[in-house]
Amino acid sequence: MSIFPNQRGYRRWLLIILLLVICLGMARLQLWRAETRGERFEREQAALIATPITLSAEQRQREELLDTAAIARGHWLPEKTIFVDNKIYHSRPGYHVLTPLQLTGSKAVVLVNRGWIPAPRLRSDIPSVSSPVGEIEVTGITHSFAVKTFELQETEPAGPIWQHVREAEYRQRSGLDALPVIVLQTGGDDDGLIRDWGNPDNPATRHYGYAAMWLVFALMAAAYGLFAWQKK
Repeated sequence: MSIFPNQRGYRRWLLIILLLVICLGMARLQLWRAETRGERFEREQAALIATPITLSAEQRQREELLDTAAIARGHWLPEKTIFVDNKIYHSRPGYHVLTPLQLTGSKAVVLVNRGWIPAPRLRSDIPSVSSPVGEIEVTGITHSFAVKTFELQETEPAGPIWQHVREAEYRQRSGLDALPVIVLQTGGDDDGLIRDWGNPDNPATRHYGYAAMWLVFALMAAAYGLFAWQKK
């Protein structure tokens, strides 16, 4: 006798199999994210206590620069400051302030995420940020530019307000010769920007929890399938 006695039974088993595939796939995705984000977290923590490298125009190998303690010397280009939108800090909307630092003795720049600033009451207003004049030294941790993800509609930056800062797009729109990393500034406290770069807990723990949740869903789908089979 066929295990699919009618069209309705066939659709039910197809749905159960589909649910199992989706749940197991999502669990595998979360395990992969736990592994990759956990490795990155460990590199970032090691970078905090490592001897920083000094950034220069000759350093162009992204993988060698990524997630490393770094020092950059140069001067700000405040007219090129951009504000990354939709950054929430303690339930308040705001921006991340990114200003290019032109490296001393070179035309090359490194883009520096200087920290968080609250959004003005009117969204049409641009926040005011002070930028010291003359040569300065910036310390921080190097991070990657944003990775392109699926978007329903490609968004164009509205003046200095950006939704994402991607490497190729930034070079094209800014006209600057930028290094392949962004520096998250950790030093300095005289500009009013908040440099709270996140939870010190390993994000891998959260993703392992998500993976366990999807495995539970998969077991529930399998249990339902077994129950349906025994009722036949």
